Amino acid sequence: MSKRSIQATVGSLVAGTWLMIPGSVSAAGYDPYAVVPAGTMKIDMADVLRSPEKYRSTPQEQPDLSTLGKATATPSAASSPAAAAAATSSATSSATSSATPGKLPAGWVQLGEVVQREEIAMGLKAVDPEPSAAWEDIEGNQYPRKGTLYMNFIGGQLLGGGSDNSAENKSSLARTGVYPSFAGSEASALAIVQAVKEDMAELGVRIMYDKRPSKTVPYTMVMIGGAWTDANLDSPAGGVAPGTDCEARFQRHVVYVFDKQSSTVGQEAAHSWGLDHTLGSDRIMSYEGGNNKHFGENCQAYCLAKCSDKPTEIGCRPIHEKYCGKDSEQQNDMAELHYIFGTNEPDTEPPTVTISQPADGTKFDSGTEVKIFSEVHDNYGGVGWKLLLKKDGEVFVDLVSYSGDESWSLANIPDGAYEATVEAEDHADHVVSQTITFTVGPVAGGSDSDGAPTTSDTSDEGGESGGSGESGSDDEGGSGSASGTAGTSKDDGGCRISPNQGAPLGLLAPLVGLGLAWRARRRQR
Repeated sequence: MSKRSIQATVGSLVAGTWLMIPGSVSAAGYDPYAVVPAGTMKIDMADVLRSPEKYRSTPQEQPDLSTLGKATATPSAASSPAAAAAATSSATSSATSSATPGKLPAGWVQLGEVVQREEIAMGLKAVDPEPSAAWEDIEGNQYPRKGTLYMNFIGGQLLGGGSDNSAENKSSLARTGVYPSFAGSEASALAIVQAVKEDMAELGVRIMYDKRPSKTVPYTMVMIGGAWTDANLDSPAGGVAPGTDCEARFQRHVVYVFDKQSSTVGQEAAHSWGLDHTLGSDRIMSYEGGNNKHFGENCQAYCLAKCSDKPTEIGCRPIHEKYCGKDSEQQNDMAELHYIFGTNEPDTEPPTVTISQPADGTKFDSGTEVKIFSEVHDNYGGVGWKLLLKKDGEVFVDLVSYSGDESWSLANIPDGAYEATVEAEDHADHVVSQTITFTVGPVAGGSDSDGAPTTSDTSDEGGESGGSGESGSDDEGGSGSASGTAGTSKDDGGCRISPNQGAPLGLLAPLVGLGLAWRARRRQR
């Protein structure tokens, strides 16, 4: 039975149940990753004072590959998470390798070897091949973009129970505890790095391994090490990656590689960017064993019945058909990756940042809700930015705009002198910023002693989204599909792919005409 026949059969069995759930079945345009911010992010300064850790970025632990392959002692209770990760990697891997299988998140189903969002796996919804104009108009989302792949060999504390956010060590497939480090030597790790660099040499993707990217810039993190039982999987796999993120519309995934094959690293990363399995022993996206694998430069048949007797796609068929033709059941790896990341030309142009409101030196009356409006732009997609807020020289807020908000509303702000900075960073290590100052305090009359203007508010250029220290929707990630056998040396590229828990976008019909024009403009930047 074909994949579509199976989906249609399963879909007919559950359609009655789904149709009883309001909004569960939508028209074209569904995409669990293309999330549009609600508007201005609201930050309650009273909450900042109560829970400062929610609003201040913690430093990233930097990798030290020289510790790989060396026996370490059990850490004390006072050890840092990073130290604990290095010291307990062998013990953790040994303990979890015999652990019971994990439990997949609610809202996902398993069909054969695929773990998917129910609406995609059951054939009730399909990802639209064109994202909405509103999503494409968010800075950083445009194509082509530059990207970063961080190869994490040292393990560390991962936080589960939510969606992916590589910068905050959040993974929808993480199990409680410390994820183990790579069991091989530093030389083995460097050999994998070199092979992955060669595999992605033609793309606008930088490979990092000896230094962790800053939280500001979006990146995909590959956890290299451990076993399938170290993640929330219910059956063996060679690796795992978030699925159904067609054209990498989300940019902060966490993926896993349980073997020591460079091709598995490339395959899991590419799954998180929207590529399916194909046939061909020379292809990175293939299960089949082989040497000198590469991403295909021509349309290659999907790996369906030959790989499994159950559906194994990640839900991006409409994207593949843009390059290989409708109903072709083929995928062109490099065509899709070049669309997302362009080519490997250097990025010599830094981003730009402009704070349009408030004006530098503005004085606000006590109790005023201060609104900060900015505009960030870069010549490539993939740029990231954050808000820094200092009061009397002390950092109060250090928030990465994970969901693309460019404006913030500060409520219940205490009296004092403030410095607000919007800082942007791209994948070429260009860091730029703009800073303005303002004061909050009792104001008599309409101006200060020097005649400077005062205000009780600034214009509101949009709705507000709840702020809790992580820019509203900070980590729209997913989980995965698997295949292959853990613990073997065969280059089978096995993996499990799974999607995000996100909800469909609202209908944007009034914006379609205008959106097409915006889409064309932004893609040509």
